[in-house]
Amino acid sequence: MDDLILEGKRIGPEAKPLLIAEVSANHDRDLDQALSLVDIAADAGWDCLKLQTYTADSLTLASDHPSMRIDKVWGRATLHDLYASAGMPMEFHAPLFARARERGLLPFTSIYDPRDLDFIEGLGCAVYKIASFEMTFDDLLRAVGGTGKPVILSTGMATMDEVAHALDVLDTAGSGPVVLLHCCSSYPAPPEQINLRAMTAMGDAFGRMVGFSDHTIGSRAPLAAAAMGAVAIEKHYTNDPTREGPDHRFSATPAIMAEIATGVSEIHTLRGSGLKRTTDAEQVSKASGRRSAFALRDLPAGHTLTVGDYRFVRPGAGWPANRPERLIEARLSRAVRQGTPITGDDLEPR
Repeated sequence: MDDLILEGKRIGPEAKPLLIAEVSANHDRDLDQALSLVDIAADAGWDCLKLQTYTADSLTLASDHPSMRIDKVWGRATLHDLYASAGMPMEFHAPLFARARERGLLPFTSIYDPRDLDFIEGLGCAVYKIASFEMTFDDLLRAVGGTGKPVILSTGMATMDEVAHALDVLDTAGSGPVVLLHCCSSYPAPPEQINLRAMTAMGDAFGRMVGFSDHTIGSRAPLAAAAMGAVAIEKHYTNDPTREGPDHRFSATPAIMAEIATGVSEIHTLRGSGLKRTTDAEQVSKASGRRSAFALRDLPAGHTLTVGDYRFVRPGAGWPANRPERLIEARLSRAVRQGTPITGDDLEPR
């Protein structure tokens, strides 16, 4: 899998996980509030600003049907009411994209309706996000795939068959590379249902880069995902979780965002190259702590070694203890004093 480079941001198995700060509905339909969130993401060390582009009418209908009723925890009675209050005004997009780029962030958005594609294309969006709720909306997948741009596809609520179908639709439409985000679409998500191993299972099954879209409280789940090889991590965030609005209550604080950014960088360093070798930092320990052959008495040149002539002890200055067969009945090419190492140079060739 080749790395993706998006406005200077790298996504790839060997790169530091791309950190995607999800504004969601926490703009509160106030541009100053939204702009302040851009600065929070940049100050916390994140890489991307992610918006959501929809209206209530692009997602649902104004209807009194019982199926439209939602839990009171969302602060509204119906889906249409919720999305009308949570949707970001279209006129916010351009200034938020501009502020994000000024602060060194990659701006992009989740698209929910093919009719918004021309508008988002006009913003110069480098990559598209498909939300978990929309990954079974084939018309949307075909429209986004047809741009040829990379796609970040969240997979909350999905089965492997649904993921396979979505990938097939995107690929057939001519999509750019698709990054899969494992997700538990519950708000907040209970840790016991996060199942991070499903992230690696998708990577193995589909041969795509995989990451994690997090809805838990705190930093542990995204940090665990980073340790497991996530190439991208997405997290809802806010400046104040006590603010009114549907998403503030489960969103990360600026302190948690900074904690995740620092932790992900450290974990990336800890993961290393994957090549098992003696590191530079271990060379002193290897020399002093590994066992090797030391003479137990003065041994003259031409002497044939016996097991009573030496012991394998620390340090590792002599013949290594994991190759003892070379010393059996070996002849010494020169004298070796008691308490000194027996090295390869002390042995006659065979």
